Amino acid sequence: MTTPLSLADKAVDAIAAVRVMGEGLGMEHPERHAVRDLKRAAEAILETALHQARGLAYTAEGLSTDMRKQEAERAAAKAGTP
Repeated sequence: MTTPLSLADKAVDAIAAVRVMGEGLGMEHPERHAVRDLKRAAEAILETALHQARGLAYTAEGLSTDMRKQEAERAAAKAGTP
């Protein structure tokens, strides 16, 4: 039984597959333009997805930081009230 691929493994596999798209296609291959267009589209999708995922991770980090700060301020205010 094979172990399912991790997200990182899937990402590396996809990037590697896109990287080699169109290799070996020369001027004598009529499909070269279509394959190059597909490669550009795949690269754009990966770039957008990675950018959005990193942005979401950054937002989550900031949210957690802000929540801990707010909790600390509430605790300090509560401790300071009679």
